[in-house]
Amino acid sequence: MSTQEQNAAFAQAAEGCRAAMYRVALGMLRSPADAEDAVSCAVIAAYTHLHRLREPGALPGYLMKCTVNACHAALRRRKRETSAEDMEIYGGTQENPDSVWSYVHHLPEKYRLPLLLRYGEDWPLQDIARMLKLPKGTVSARLSRGLKMLRTELQEEERI
Repeated sequence: MSTQEQNAAFAQAAEGCRAAMYRVALGMLRSPADAEDAVSCAVIAAYTHLHRLREPGALPGYLMKCTVNACHAALRRRKRETSAEDMEIYGGTQENPDSVWSYVHHLPEKYRLPLLLRYGEDWPLQDIARMLKLPKGTVSARLSRGLKMLRTELQEEERI
C-alpha cells in the first residue's frame, strides 16, 4: 500500500470513528471542549505512531485506545492545574438530565469507562480489556458492579 493510500485509509477510519471517540472522551472528561481536544490529540498520536499498527483492520480499536490515553493525560493535567473551586465546572454533562447516561457520568471512572465502551459504543469485552490493559475478568466485574451501582442509583431516584 502506498503512503498516499495509507493516508487516505487512515483519514477515512479516523472520520468514521470520530463520533464514538468524542462520546467516550466526553464521558471521561465531562467537558465538550476537553473532549474535542482529546480526540484531536488521539488522532495525531495514532497517525504519528501508525507504523506500529500491524493490521489495518485494527485501526478503529487503536484510535479508541489513543483516545482513552489522551483522556487520561488530560485528567492528569487537570488534576495538577485545576483548583478545588473550579472543579464544579466539570461536574455537569451536556446530556438530558433524565437520561440513563447522565447517571452513568456520575459513576467513578473505573466503572464509567467500561460501561461507555461496552453499552455506549458496543465494543466487545475482549477489546475493552485489551484497550484498558486489564484482564477480561476485571472488565467483566467492573461492568457488573457499574450496572449494579447504576441500578441502585436509578431505584433511589424513583423513590424520591
